[in-house]
Formats: sequence, structure tokens, C-alpha cells
Amino acid sequence: MNGRAFKLGTFAKSGGKPFPALVLDEIAIPLDAAADLYRGPGRKALSSTASIQDLLDDWDLNFAVLQEMAAALDRDGEAKAKAATVASLDARPPVGRPGKMFYAAQNFQEHVDEMIRAGMSPKDGPKFTGEKSTTRPYLFLKAPSTLAGANDDIEIPRGLKKIDWEAEIACAISKRGRHIKAERALDHVAGWMTTNDVSARDLQIRQDRPGLRSDWLNGKSHDRFAPMGPFLVPRAFVKDHMNLFIRLSVNGAVKQNGNTSQFIFTPEEQIEYASDILSLECGDIFVCGTCGGVGQGTNTFLNAGDVMETEVEGLGRMRNKFVAEA
Repeated sequence: MNGRAFKLGTFAKSGGKPFPALVLDEIAIPLDAAADLYRGPGRKALSSTASIQDLLDDWDLNFAVLQEMAAALDRDGEAKAKAATVASLDARPPVGRPGKMFYAAQNFQEHVDEMIRAGMSPKDGPKFTGEKSTTRPYLFLKAPSTLAGANDDIEIPRGLKKIDWEAEIACAISKRGRHIKAERALDHVAGWMTTNDVSARDLQIRQDRPGLRSDWLNGKSHDRFAPMGPFLVPRAFVKDHMNLFIRLSVNGAVKQNGNTSQFIFTPEEQIEYASDILSLECGDIFVCGTCGGVGQGTNTFLNAGDVMETEVEGLGRMRNKFVAEA
């Protein structure tokens, strides 16, 4: 991809309101200031500077403008005067209010196997071995209100003992669609993000309703159980989303170290599957599956004071501390 690479983020200064920003290296330029600096005769304007979500509504136009803007501002000393380092800002979820958040369950074979060993999946019956000819993606929904920033503290809900991690890659949808074929699915993707599907294993299997097994709402949708960011990296600047490392550590000890090449179902196949069920909208998010090494596999869980670091190659690192619920 030719052109100056850039990222997008949503940030806030201490005590301030969130604002979208164009990120050049580790410098964040507020989008409204960037647009003012770039404005001039013959130059196209962004459709909105209010939020990244608004940019997604007309992504093709806005991405073209952002490319030109990034190249111009990279050479503009005045832009640096209006900028701040990413480290000095509070990172918020890049897409603040997605309509739907789709999550892929057990989409790495090593994760399938560890959850069977841990008793989270039935040992009886046919074992899924990654053979896709007889099955389709398995997706569940997580409440958008669970989003948290890349460096936010995450409260452990009172009484829960089995809080787990799942490092993942996410993509943001930028083009509405229904019955989208996998080979065209990336046309509907704006970019990629680092995220984590924090889970309450105490509640994920309902002991009072064993026939129903998984309780996705109770196990997944507690407040701040979806840290995401700090960046949305446009798809054009991610050379190969199917060959990115996914890593997670707890208190500095590496727990997960996988690669997106291990996906059973690709993000494109997940988009095809979901869009056959319901229409996808701009701002919807797909979280595409975690590799092996979750806490459930070794009966090891997060406690107050633990620090979880999640990183996807080229997309940024998150650092979330777990605290007791106030």
C-alpha cells in the first residue's frame, strides 16, 4: 500500500471529553484540528470529525481524505503543536458505540482441545477437529456496553473467582451488507484492533440448567469485559491479517502466544456466516477467536492486582489491571 501509514484512535485528556484522533507514529492529532490544518482549495473534506464511528459511515471517501491528510500533516510543523503523545492520553475504545459485537467461539484447535480437557465442552460425542466441511462458524453476541479502554482497570464482579482472559483480533465493519460472500468480505472491513474477551467462567456453564449449558450473557457481558484498542489500524496498512501474532501475559508471564494463521474459520468466513443471518451495519465489530493458553485450561484465573497485557502484531498493546469491584 502506497501512502503514509496512520492509525486512528479515540482519546481523552485527563477529565476531558473523548475525541477522535489521527495517529502518526506515537503522536495523536485531534481529528478536528487535523481537518482545520488540512483544509484548503481543491481539497476534499472528511464527512465528519465527531467520531471514528461517523467516519465508518462513508469509509471509502474518508479513508482517501485521511491518506492525503496524513501525508500533508507529517510535513507540517504546526500539526505537532496541536498534537499530544499517545502515552499522555487516556485511550478509549476506538469505536465507542458499535451496534453489534460478534464473537467467535473456539476458533483455534488448541483452544477447542483445552476447553474439552477443562470440562467446558462435552467429552462425549464427536470431537470437532477443525474439519469445516460439516460445520459452520459458531458466533455469540457480547453487549457493546462491555467495552473498555486499552489501559482501563477492570473490576472483578463481587463473588466471582474464575475471571479468565482471551486475547483476540477484532475488525470494524464499514459497509452495510447482507449475504456477503467471504471472497468480498474484506470490502466491508475498515480496519483491525487488539481486544480481549474477558470471561467469567464461574457463570459460563449454568449449574441450575445443565441442559442449556453455556450462559453467554452471564459469562461474557459484565462491565468492562471487552477492552479494545488503543488503535483502529486501517485494513490497507495490515499486510496480512492471517499472519499476525497474538500474545498475552499476566504479571509479565506469557500465557498465550498464537498466530492468526491458526484460525479455523477466517474473519471473512465469519462475516459471510453472520450476514446470512442478519444485516451487518457500519460500526459492527467482529472478534475473531482466541488461541490456546486461556486460564481455564490450567485452572488459573485473574485476581485483584493482576495486570493483563494483550498485543496483536502491528495493532497495539493493551495493559489492563484487575481490581475488586467497588
